[in-house]
Amino acid sequence: MWLSRNKFRSERWWEKKVEAYERIIDAFHRSKKFDSEHMRAEELDIDFDDARKAELTNQAKESRDEILRASDVGSFILSKEAHAILARYAKESENMERQNSWYEHLDLSWSITNRHMQAFIEEARADLKRKGD
Repeated sequence: MWLSRNKFRSERWWEKKVEAYERIIDAFHRSKKFDSEHMRAEELDIDFDDARKAELTNQAKESRDEILRASDVGSFILSKEAHAILARYAKESENMERQNSWYEHLDLSWSITNRHMQAFIEEARADLKRKGD
């Protein structure tokens, strides 16, 4: 009975970790969407209607807030390296150098987000494999 209870707790904890990693990866993806859709619009010389602009802006803000919140409280459930990746992302994205154009700003923002998302995904895989073995 004791072993079953411990196994259940361990499995439940692992599931919570999976959910946390998934939420953060999804937030990274949604954050990149703002930049990629605006870059595409710049490349095609099209303009979004006000509703779409507001939707993308709101999604980006919510996504960034979720990533930053995870950085603040992530040490509770995420690996130390995953937490460090989030902290580096927060610092780098907040301290972006001023760019010459809107497109260059979007490209830099997308690159920072994508680079940290990829590192976070790799660490999530490694952490879940360590705990799942």
